[in-house]
Amino acid sequence: MAERAQEVFALARRWFIMLRRERLSLAFSLVQPAIWLLFFGAGMGRAIDTRVVGTADYLAFVLPGIIAFTVIGNGVSSAMPLLFDKEDGYLEKLMAMPISRSSIIVSRFLYQTVLLAVQVVLVLAVAFAMGVRLAAGPAGFLVLLIAVALLTLAVTAAFLALAYAVPGHGTFFAITGFATLPVLFISNAFVPFEAMPGWMAVIARMNPLSYAIASMRILVVDGWTAELPVALGVLAASAAVLLACGTWEFRRHTGGRVV
Repeated sequence: MAERAQEVFALARRWFIMLRRERLSLAFSLVQPAIWLLFFGAGMGRAIDTRVVGTADYLAFVLPGIIAFTVIGNGVSSAMPLLFDKEDGYLEKLMAMPISRSSIIVSRFLYQTVLLAVQVVLVLAVAFAMGVRLAAGPAGFLVLLIAVALLTLAVTAAFLALAYAVPGHGTFFAITGFATLPVLFISNAFVPFEAMPGWMAVIARMNPLSYAIASMRILVVDGWTAELPVALGVLAASAAVLLACGTWEFRRHTGGRVV
């Protein structure tokens, strides 16, 4: 166990070193969620019928959607380094080392979770400065971070599976460019299910992202309700399924050498 943890931290350190060298990219990645929050919350909030969204505070309503948008964007970027490692042969060098293959995947999850935790804290700080308050209180903040971690796990696993399944980065970017925005907008990120056309509401209710957003929105807008465990349960189950898919695809690509 200690050796496995040492492997994970050593591999994750590589990602943090790369991020530190790209300081401009780091600055933009940290600031961008707050900009989206200002744009959607302050800019579009006045054009939204509060009777439709069910709350007078559209900024609080849209906050979980902005967090989900950030997770999806980071999910795409999280798969890119491993995709390029596969293409340039560095992944083969890693697999030739006496390390657990699963440590490669776990190290990337660890890196993404830390980065997203910082981003979420910053965007929540901006939201609090603009008057948003968590209805669930301080304990709700911890549960919200758990929801973000589960969503990060699910999204990162999905894009990692895609990165290993496609033949090259051109196909990867084509698929992610086509799929990411529809997945986000056919969810309850910016409008509730009740405001959608019937066919769209059906699809949105089948979208696992909707349950991640619902769990965060309940904590921000409603507090502790009976719907929260259901939303978190669906989110956790979706994360488990996508993690299994990502692990299976990695095992298939590496010839079953994941231990």
